[in-house]
Amino acid sequence: MLFEQMGIDLYPHPHLGFTLPPGHRSAVINTDGEGFRISDSPFGPVGSESWLEAGGGDLLLGSSVAFGMAAGSDDATPASQLAALTGRRWLNLAVIAANSLQELIAAIPYLHAASTVVLFSGFGNYMAVMRTRKSPGSVFGPILYEGTYAKLTQVPLFDLAELASGRMPEDFEAATSGPPEEETDLSTIGARVETAASAQLRDLTFLARAADPRTRIVFCLQPWASPRTRDLTPEELTHYDFQKSSWGVPNEVLEEHLDPFAAMLAAGCEQLGVEFFEMKADEFVGTCFLTNGILTDEGNRQAAQIIHRYLSETPAVRRRTTVG
Repeated sequence: MLFEQMGIDLYPHPHLGFTLPPGHRSAVINTDGEGFRISDSPFGPVGSESWLEAGGGDLLLGSSVAFGMAAGSDDATPASQLAALTGRRWLNLAVIAANSLQELIAAIPYLHAASTVVLFSGFGNYMAVMRTRKSPGSVFGPILYEGTYAKLTQVPLFDLAELASGRMPEDFEAATSGPPEEETDLSTIGARVETAASAQLRDLTFLARAADPRTRIVFCLQPWASPRTRDLTPEELTHYDFQKSSWGVPNEVLEEHLDPFAAMLAAGCEQLGVEFFEMKADEFVGTCFLTNGILTDEGNRQAAQIIHRYLSETPAVRRRTTVG
C-alpha cells in the first residue's frame, strides 16, 4: 500500500526491523527523525523529539493499525484522534508489521516520560506466528517480512552496500535464489497461538517493569473484520475481499483461534496488573475497515473514541511494582 500508492519504501532500521524513512515529508505521511509517524495535537505536531522536550505525555504502541496505515493524513491517525479527544500530546510509536519485541524496543527510550501507554496491538504477533514457514519458537519471534529478510541475509552485507551504490556484485542472482516457500503447517495452529500469546506477554512484562509504577498501561486487542464478525457495508465489500486468506492462512482459521488468543492475553494481563480490553469489529458503525485489520479515517476516529471511553470510564488499575 505504501509503496504502490504513495511511493514510500520501507526503511531497514537497525533495531526496529522495517520503519519508514526518517524525516519523510508528504501531504499524507510525515515522519520524525527516528522514522515514527508525526501526530497532530492541540499543541501542534508531535514527534519523538518534541514530545520529550515538552515533558512527555501519552504513548500509542502497536503495528500497522496503530500507525494508521490507511489514514489519509497525519491528523486522521488513532494517536491524533486521541489527542483531539483528550487535549494531550499522544506520541505515535507504532512500527509497521511489528511483532511485540519490536514494539517494546520502540517504547524503551520514551517510557520514562509516559503518563499513559496504550498498546493497540496483538495481530503483529498473531499473524506472524500463524503464517511463518519457520519455527515459530524463536526467542526474537517471527516477523511478517521474513521472506524479504531471508533474501537479504543470503547476501553478504558489504555486497548489499555495493548493490545500493549501483554496482551488481558477482553471482548476486544466484545468491538470492532459493527453494520456494513452503505452505504453513495448519496442524500446528493451536501451539502457534500459545506461542504468539506467550511472546506478547513476555514483552509486555518487560515493558511493565521498565515503566514508572505510576504509568497507566492498557493493552487493547485490535479488531478483526469479516462477514462473521460484523455487518460489512457495501462500500467495504466493494473495495476488499474480506473472505480471502491473509498472509497465506485462511481467514476461518485465524478467526477460529482469536477468542483463545484473547483469553490468554486477558489472563496474562491480569497477572501483570496491566489493563486489558478487546476492541470488537461490531462496535464500529459505517464504512470503517479497508481490510480485515486496517481502518479507514472513520475507523480510526471511532477506534480513538472507544479507547478514550475506556480510559475515561474505567478506573485505572494499580500496577504491581514487581512482576513475574
